[in-house]
Amino acid sequence: MDNLDIWEKIFRNKEWDKYPPIPLIKFIAKNFYNVPDRKNIKILEIGSGPGANIWYMAREGFTVYGIDGSKTACENAKKKLLNDNLKNNIGSIATGDYHNLLNNFENGYFDAIIDVESLYCNSLTKSKEIIELAFKKLKSNGVFYSQTFANGTWGFDGDLDKDSGLYPIEGPLANTGFVRPVTKENITDLYKLENNSITLIERVDQLLQNKKVIKEWIIELKKK
Repeated sequence: MDNLDIWEKIFRNKEWDKYPPIPLIKFIAKNFYNVPDRKNIKILEIGSGPGANIWYMAREGFTVYGIDGSKTACENAKKKLLNDNLKNNIGSIATGDYHNLLNNFENGYFDAIIDVESLYCNSLTKSKEIIELAFKKLKSNGVFYSQTFANGTWGFDGDLDKDSGLYPIEGPLANTGFVRPVTKENITDLYKLENNSITLIERVDQLLQNKKVIKEWIIELKKK
């Protein structure tokens, strides 16, 4: 069973991600809360899941777009937005491969693109390709947000080369298939492009009651 099939099964059988993470809220507020007409701001989430993040951004008045490999997740995301009368804030929510769906948009279309724990399901090589394509779809001065698991988080320890990953059997994503955490040394190689600048690298660690640690990188970028 590949990752897409695994996550489709998870989204069919488990409630997931009801609210956006605080670092994402801070990112959106910092970049867009002072914009006079929020509806003109187009924000795409790659790996939008059942819609917690695009629901939040739509409620704040922005026009949102979502891409996810799970049909069930996309259907739940649409339902979540429609139930809150946010139809006019939906650009599109589509099921499929990132490469194919990103190419449906013209270059320079989005003001922001976000990734909240989605790219980690791909190797470093494929993740780099997705980021490069995503940046083509950003406007000049557009911004990119990535929240991604750091190596050493519970269940994610292991030796990694450029295209390897892990299959955790414990921790927050036990038995969810391929995962590819990021070391600090990986960040520049993965996210730095010729036409962008990294504006923030921050580590956020969460200590759980069983003394296990969830480690995440918050990475913000800007297109030149």
